[in-house]
Amino acid sequence: MNVKHFRVRVSGEHLQNDQNAINQFLNEVTVQKTATNFIAGMIDYWSVLVFYEPKILKPRESKESEKVSVLNYDELSQEEKNTLSSLKSWRTEKSSKLGLPQYMICHNSELMTIAKIRPHSIDELKRIKGFGENKISRYGNDIISLLQAS
Repeated sequence: MNVKHFRVRVSGEHLQNDQNAINQFLNEVTVQKTATNFIAGMIDYWSVLVFYEPKILKPRESKESEKVSVLNYDELSQEEKNTLSSLKSWRTEKSSKLGLPQYMICHNSELMTIAKIRPHSIDELKRIKGFGENKISRYGNDIISLLQAS
């Protein structure tokens, strides 16, 4: 078990900063026990001992922030631009067929990322920003087939 000591000064100018520091710390650990004591003197303050354990980080599913995205057309090679053109044609056909706007099928940034990364499987497609379970179930097989054909 770990121990951390805080001094929470009761004077108005320091009180908020000291409270913010202890609150931030408490959010980052698992508290086992606390002990407090008021100390009167030249500067009155609360002495706070926090007995804690570090939080155990749980393994997590892939988050949107961990996904890959290409936002600049200039990052693409000529071959990747050709693939992007094929993907845009597929999106146009799909949107007409479904009666949806093209951006509802895939955004340009998603298509650029697909062209750059060229995923070979549904699992690789999941790494692309914007591709969750719904989009993959609707369009994933089409996209992978199109990439394999070109």
